[in-house]
Amino acid sequence: MRIGYLLILLFTFMSCKTYNLYDVNNKTRQNITDISVIEAAKTIKNFRETSPFSLDKERLALWYKLESISDRLDNSTFKEYLDAPEEKAVSMERTIPILYIYREAFDKVLYEVQNTKVKKGSAVIWLLYNMGFVVKTPSGCFGIDINHRLANDLAPYLDFMCITHADGDHYDPKLLKSMSDNGKPIISNFYKESSEYMSKVASSYRVNNFTIRTDVADHLRNPKFPTYVKPIRIDCGEDSGNFSILTGGDSGFNPMHFKNVQGPVSATIIRWGAEVENSIFGTGEGQVQTNYAILSHLIELRHELYPNGQASISKTLEHLPNVKCENTILPFWGEKLIWSNGVLH
Repeated sequence: MRIGYLLILLFTFMSCKTYNLYDVNNKTRQNITDISVIEAAKTIKNFRETSPFSLDKERLALWYKLESISDRLDNSTFKEYLDAPEEKAVSMERTIPILYIYREAFDKVLYEVQNTKVKKGSAVIWLLYNMGFVVKTPSGCFGIDINHRLANDLAPYLDFMCITHADGDHYDPKLLKSMSDNGKPIISNFYKESSEYMSKVASSYRVNNFTIRTDVADHLRNPKFPTYVKPIRIDCGEDSGNFSILTGGDSGFNPMHFKNVQGPVSATIIRWGAEVENSIFGTGEGQVQTNYAILSHLIELRHELYPNGQASISKTLEHLPNVKCENTILPFWGEKLIWSNGVLH
């Protein structure tokens, strides 16, 4: 009986195809033989072949697979992973499916940021994780609400950082310190080490070719935090094809808190498409006219599962048809969008 069991295990191991973490640099990583992680690797590989501009049956089915994979992780395990030394963290990535995908997305974004040469008249936008985006134009590269266990690896490639508020899932202390130590601007309402760019009132800044405007907003319309969030708009300049992007962070999306960032904008980052987020779309005071609404904040692994904190994919998909924007995009970690000729693709 024991020999038979061992033979079954051996056969299973030998018949399992092994996978590496995302590795475009051809650097050797340890092979993965955990069956559940192999399935996750197949899922994200197939997902990478779909487009955030087409929510067809294939992409929708993969979205639900990703949700199922993420739902298996307890948020306490994710917090343990964030604090773990590198060796243990890598071991967890090789045995916990959603952590494999979390790492794969970072490796993909880092490689592409390092190696993408942006054509004049265009911009490249990556969703890293949660509400964290990297934007690269012909003349510069910046981050918005970047948080990741490996976020500090991006420091050499970012010219400045924009942070909407001080919640731990919207910034990374190591990344901010690295940037501050190298004299790179950090636009926030709390990071004193970059004092020239820290303000608790509506402000405007110029960083190289980029114009940044900010405002002051509450946190999810909570009266206890009336000025906690900083909506931020970045106009990227002529060489980007006049691409502009606005993020409301975790604000309550009250138009009265968006007056300094209002007007036409290429793309607007909202959260998960809830009805209240539509309040800023329109032509009135404090509203924006946007070509694209980008949904984000999905599967924040620090939070407990929906409805106890996490923005679920299922609920986001329910919100999607009611977002008041003709072009609403639902990207996932690691996906890249390209702005050229006035459109995203």
